[in-house]
Amino acid sequence: MLALLQRIPRNAFLLIALLTLIVASPAISDVESGLLMELVFDGILLGGVYSVGAGKHRWPFLVLTVATLGIRWGERLSGVEALDVSALYVTIVWLAYAVWIIISQLFQRRDVTVDTILSAVVTYLLVAVAFAIAFEVIELRSPGSFSGLPISPGNDRAELQSSIMYFSLDCITTMGFGDMVPVSNVARPLVVLEGVFGQFYLAVMIARLVGLHIARGGSEKD
Repeated sequence: MLALLQRIPRNAFLLIALLTLIVASPAISDVESGLLMELVFDGILLGGVYSVGAGKHRWPFLVLTVATLGIRWGERLSGVEALDVSALYVTIVWLAYAVWIIISQLFQRRDVTVDTILSAVVTYLLVAVAFAIAFEVIELRSPGSFSGLPISPGNDRAELQSSIMYFSLDCITTMGFGDMVPVSNVARPLVVLEGVFGQFYLAVMIARLVGLHIARGGSEKD
């Protein structure tokens, strides 16, 4: 059993958790579903720890993960309003740190494997989730920052999170459906930043992976 798990790419668990969050978030409509999605997000946090693996960032990242889990569950169980936005902020910090570590590891690699490709994919999705949480913070602190939200965030928080996640994926892929748009001076530059990142990341990462593959093939022929 252990040997089978070792053959599974390190980033596979994190990718599965991220895809579950993205696909299942539109189904959130009540407290029970919200609790289930919190468990899915916990899977992202734990999957991130496994993806990072050993190295100089292992223990700082583990401590941050435990703190993130504690604050998120403390907010959910206590209902203290002050912990709500704090949980979102610390989650953004966790996501930014995870992206930094995975990208650093990615650019240190000299070959293209399944795990290398998965690293590139999970980084892209982690950034989308981070921007979604940042948009959520903006909307909570300044309601009306985004037009096109189906309902008021005060009525159904789960619906807000689902809509914001959809909007973030729309931005990072630059599909631009236009059903939701930023209207505040804080939201607009952040949305533009996500779109620019999405385009540059794909261009740079594809060039990097293709270059590594060609270089690897050339060295094997020699």
